[in-house]
Amino acid sequence: MIKPGTSWIAWDEPLVITTTDDAPGSTAVRLARPLGGLVDAQARSPCKSTTDAAREARLEELASHLEFLWRFACRMGVGEAAAEDIAQEAFVVAASRLDAILPGKERSYLVSVVVHMVRRERTRRARHEELTGEPSAPAGEQPDSRLDEARARRLLDASLEALDDELRAVFVLHEIEEETMADIAHLLDLPPGTVASRLRRAREAWKRATERLKKGLPVSGGRRP
Repeated sequence: MIKPGTSWIAWDEPLVITTTDDAPGSTAVRLARPLGGLVDAQARSPCKSTTDAAREARLEELASHLEFLWRFACRMGVGEAAAEDIAQEAFVVAASRLDAILPGKERSYLVSVVVHMVRRERTRRARHEELTGEPSAPAGEQPDSRLDEARARRLLDASLEALDDELRAVFVLHEIEEETMADIAHLLDLPPGTVASRLRRAREAWKRATERLKKGLPVSGGRRP
């Protein structure tokens, strides 16, 4: 998960964002500038220009989604360590293009970047398996001491493998992240009817996959590279 104390360089005028408490993806961030020293992003500073204050507020908005991005990437089929890298990289990409992102579209932009990076990670993993003949285990996976929870998690992850990216994204956002249909349409830039159709198909595919797995039968992956 996102570790406190991790820093990201946002763009050429050095702006470093560091989480400051023990909660993953914490929204408590600190913004460091070359001449401004270390400044608490949640405090108001009379010496900041309106532009700087607005930019810092938007960066704080981006940072507030880090934990969500990590969870989303995990459920899209990458390991915890890879999901952490993806969440951080998505933040850096969004921060570097902040002026091009419409206000209110930050979360949607971050999700689109994560989906792209998950596909890239899967391609990298597939190439590794092709070259070595061995599965590329997600880095950073730790054994879960709570056996029942671990089994349930493995069942969920295995059943999600039966969904292609389009269905999986909608299913994860609605069933796991508990996003509303309207919010999903906004996040993925899709018509509401398309979201509803994909969710229906995803539920059907997930149910079929779960039933097969419980019977010890294999399920075929539905992902698109």
